[in-house]
Amino acid sequence: MNKIRFVSVAILASLLNGCATNVIDNFIKEKNYDGLYLRGVFSWWEADEKYKLVELSDRVYTTSIELIADGQPYDFKFADANWTPGMNCGYAYESDRVIVVGDPVRSDCETTDKNFRFTPTETGTFQFTIDFSGFGSPKVTIDIVTN
Repeated sequence: MNKIRFVSVAILASLLNGCATNVIDNFIKEKNYDGLYLRGVFSWWEADEKYKLVELSDRVYTTSIELIADGQPYDFKFADANWTPGMNCGYAYESDRVIVVGDPVRSDCETTDKNFRFTPTETGTFQFTIDFSGFGSPKVTIDIVTN
């Protein structure tokens, strides 16, 4: 009898584990990031259409803006128009707060006050990208488009 009970519990645990994984995977895949904006000091933290993200490829969103290299940092994050929990993406760890061109860092979309910081070394147009396509935390990168 104990052997049957053990096998039943093992089968049930296996089934429940699979169900939870499918639910989590479906939830992550179904999240819609089409309403995100690049928000920061350059937009007065508003959800400005000029800074609305566009889908570059599957679950990779981007926008480009012109920044002046005056030695001052630009604080920013990615968020929807309503600062919705789960759609408010700042840095994941203290060490990821400062971003340099071409160096991806991890983001946390459950933040409320963890802004990224970027100080351009030259004036130009920069592409800000957030990539939700991988497993785990989204990755944020900045690349220079023109100078």
